[in-house]
Formats: sequence, structure tokens, C-alpha cells
Amino acid sequence: MTTEQEAIDAIHHAFGNSAHAEVNTFPAGNVSITLTKGEHAATIDGHPESGWGWTVDPADDEGFSGHANTATTLEEAIADVRAALI
Repeated sequence: MTTEQEAIDAIHHAFGNSAHAEVNTFPAGNVSITLTKGEHAATIDGHPESGWGWTVDPADDEGFSGHANTATTLEEAIADVRAALI
């Protein structure tokens, strides 16, 4: 299970103080992260056992259609988001 603090620590490790994150954890172990950096926003949703989906700057009409990008670990998802924002 990924805790809120573990997620924040992983984001801080990848972005330093250049990004702001809001992390929500749920009883089943799911985690939902909203990350903002400058004028960009990203969402990362997932669970340590089933993987992570992520999206950077979703279009208004995408709503809750899911994530086109996936990663096996939270750290990989954060690294992918960081690379997309550079």
C-alpha cells in the first residue's frame, strides 16, 4: 500500500519544490494524485498491485475517460510525467 507521505516523498524526489501535489488515498489502497507545475497539470491514479495510469494536461472533453499512459510503479509514472513536462 502506498501512503500519502510516500507519494509526496516520491514527487518531491522527482520534482524538488517545483511542483505542487494533492494526494488522496483510499481504504482499498488506491491513490489519486493531482500534480501541478507552472501552467501544467497531471493526474496519476492507481494501486501498487495493479499499476498506474497518468495523463498530462487532459483536454476538457476527456472527463473521466481513463488514462492513455500507464506505468508499473508509482515512481515510473512520476518519472514519465516529469519527462512529459520538461
